[in-house]
Amino acid sequence: MKKTLLSFLVSILMLSFVSAQSLVVKDKSGVDISGQTIDHYCAPSLGFVSLGLDVFNVSSTAKNVKIRKYDEVLIEGSFSNICWVACYPDFVLETPEPILIDAGSFSQNFTGDMTYGSIQGTSTVKFVFFDMDNQSDSTFVTINFVIGTLGVNNKPKLTNVEMSNAYPNPVMGVSFIDYKLPQSVAGAYIKINNLLGTTVREIPLDRNQGKVALDVANLKDGVYFYSLIVNNSAAITRKFVVKR
Repeated sequence: MKKTLLSFLVSILMLSFVSAQSLVVKDKSGVDISGQTIDHYCAPSLGFVSLGLDVFNVSSTAKNVKIRKYDEVLIEGSFSNICWVACYPDFVLETPEPILIDAGSFSQNFTGDMTYGSIQGTSTVKFVFFDMDNQSDSTFVTINFVIGTLGVNNKPKLTNVEMSNAYPNPVMGVSFIDYKLPQSVAGAYIKINNLLGTTVREIPLDRNQGKVALDVANLKDGVYFYSLIVNNSAAITRKFVVKR
């Protein structure tokens, strides 16, 4: 009886804590891509591409939402833009005006734009969506704009990649993550990001199969995303909660 009551209370705490994350980003097919890295392929002859995403407010109060971008990698001749209310020049890293998203509603106004030249490769841009009145209430999406065919055929085959949910979750001290990699993979690691998209830890994987112990002693209470990075690409992304 005591164990059942304890499990119930932990579940309630987890649900109430996760609900503090108000913003969720979905692609146009309705898939939740919050905290993930996605690839968007660009024909080399076009020179411009625009990727639209929907931003949901899953909280019970309206939110004034702004966007901040980080140009992590830009190949020569390419630049990115944020469109949110208006389309801003590439040097604007944070939208000056928010969009008010009502409780339980969403906005279809966001697009991440990329202009590029004749050089093929991948430009990577991270977009962080946040409540203007509480910047810790945020989520992010990283977009790989894969321009042309350079490197496309060399992307890793990830059919044999596995990564478990973190357990226990929520975590107060140490959580564990099981993983499995193909024999041909080298240089894999687990990357942990906070809700702002900042990388707070990277854990190298020196075996093709094993268990990672994640000590959260130095992490603040909150929601985190962890990604299994294989050959410089995020193969799997999941979420865990630190709650003491």
